[in-house]
Amino acid sequence: MVNKSILGPLFGLLTLIFGFVTTVSGLFRAWNIFGVCLFLAVVSLVIFARLRFTDFVNFFVSRQARYGANVALSIVGVIGIAVFANAIVAHRFDKRADLTTLQLHTLSEQTTTVLKNLEVEVQVIAFFSSDRPQLVTRAKNILELYQRETQFLTVSFKDPYVDLQLKEKYQVQYDGTIIFESKERQEKVTTVDEQKFTSALLKLIRNETKKIYFLVGHGEHGLNDFNNNGYSDVKAELENQNYTALPLSLLTKTDIPTDCEVLVIAGPKSALAPNEFDAVEKYLTRNGKLFLMLDPSVTSAGDVNNRLVRRMKRWGIAIGNDLVIDKGQFVPLFGPSAPVPGPELHEITRAMREPVVFPVVRSVKPITDRSANLNVKSLFKTVGGTGNSWGETQRETDGTFSEDFTDFTYTAGVDTPPPVSVAVAVERKADADDNGNATSDPTRIVVFGDSDFAANAIFRAPSRDLFLAAINWLTIEEDLVAIRPIDLSQQALREMTLQDVRVVQITSVFFIPLIVFIAGVTVWWQRRKGENA
Repeated sequence: MVNKSILGPLFGLLTLIFGFVTTVSGLFRAWNIFGVCLFLAVVSLVIFARLRFTDFVNFFVSRQARYGANVALSIVGVIGIAVFANAIVAHRFDKRADLTTLQLHTLSEQTTTVLKNLEVEVQVIAFFSSDRPQLVTRAKNILELYQRETQFLTVSFKDPYVDLQLKEKYQVQYDGTIIFESKERQEKVTTVDEQKFTSALLKLIRNETKKIYFLVGHGEHGLNDFNNNGYSDVKAELENQNYTALPLSLLTKTDIPTDCEVLVIAGPKSALAPNEFDAVEKYLTRNGKLFLMLDPSVTSAGDVNNRLVRRMKRWGIAIGNDLVIDKGQFVPLFGPSAPVPGPELHEITRAMREPVVFPVVRSVKPITDRSANLNVKSLFKTVGGTGNSWGETQRETDGTFSEDFTDFTYTAGVDTPPPVSVAVAVERKADADDNGNATSDPTRIVVFGDSDFAANAIFRAPSRDLFLAAINWLTIEEDLVAIRPIDLSQQALREMTLQDVRVVQITSVFFIPLIVFIAGVTVWWQRRKGENA
């Protein structure tokens, strides 16, 4: 029979090993292994106590046990003090310091001002699925900062694939949609971004309803036209965003209303009268906002909107009298004349999730030699290379473009070379005082080479988001434009893979404690040998 002096320490060692594995498996939530190891640890402990009963009892009354009890009580006391400090003191004196170089955990001064002036209850409902853990964490961190600045903001997170009734109530279409709701209205945000969040709050707390005027009288898309070519869906979406969409005729008026936040000229089929053109000029002079959409002239070499085209050159925009062709990226139903261009980096395109189709579009690009106070940026460019995408300028003898787009070929030096820009955003810097503070709003202009992308027939999620993003950029206040996203390109670390995460977990939870355990057993064994000697 094996000596009890050998079996006792053996089962004591097994108890420690099984206890350690039980703890690790519990941390990793491996509950099957946890249950088995816990049972084995208990059995080993019982056997050890039975074999070395005298030593087991003497351990609890020995001097080492008393020392251990004192240490344990000291640890419990320190933990109690820490809990008291966090639960009582930290709750009453809730302060934090952001020590990051880029102030990643600090809201901008503009956002803090808006939150401190918030006096209405606002409910924030964030719809995120479990498939986007990183985005959920980021949204929670930002919204937590918002809640720390005001007591009128409540936040809740919902899974759009679980809370279907709530999803239907708020008409949520995207995973990652965040609803800002007050008693009277609501705003939707589809981007986890401080600027978007603060903009939504401002729209909720401000009582005025901004007016968007659509020029009429030249064959433009009608706001009350429910046919495929109408803009009735545009009107409905603007009203959902707390805008008022109104038609505007300048045939009998000499000026654009002073409450006009944005003037929209959507695909005019005939030229503006001189007095209408003068009214638009005067409106832009007083820092107006213009959304201009000019379709290509496909039935005649002459452009009925040539006067508007020439005027846009003064704003740093060149509008071509061509037809954009892209044989590499287009919608088969429409053909190569319906390109699907790629978005450029801009506030308007930043939240775009899906590609936008432009059924028939002309080139719109920034002019290199322009005024220094104009900030002109392209919004969309074709993605096809030379020979695949270009701006076709060669027409038939009657001034029209050939209907057989397969016969089109790129002619260097004649056609518009790729990549072809089809939309541009312009901002003229506002006047400033001696201290550099703006004394007026800037003038903003958005020009698209197509107006059919927002017509009822194809006004779906991508084109709707683009149209509303352009309107929001045109109407947004200057203080919100100053809230820029933090550039993490110089601070970002390589994202850890799943294997890297496992290595860190196993090293910190298993190997390091195992090394400490082996060192402790070695020291104990050496001391035991010294005592026996």
